[in-house]
Amino acid sequence: MKLTGQSPDEVRSWDHEDLLGLLAYCELENEELKQRTQHHPRPAGAPSHAPASGTTTVTYRLAPKPSPKPKR
Repeated sequence: MKLTGQSPDEVRSWDHEDLLGLLAYCELENEELKQRTQHHPRPAGAPSHAPASGTTTVTYRLAPKPSPKPKR
């Protein structure tokens, strides 16, 4: 299972109640995500990795210019 990083054979050996608990937890997370996206829909064309605040800060770090080589 991708969620747990375990092989399918490993997951098959888990207790039935543990699996149901994991599935219920995933369903709760899905419901919460759906509620959040319904209240705050993304504008069309907005990237999926945009910060929650809606602003992006880009910092450019420039290296100092190399000193000129002395003329011979």
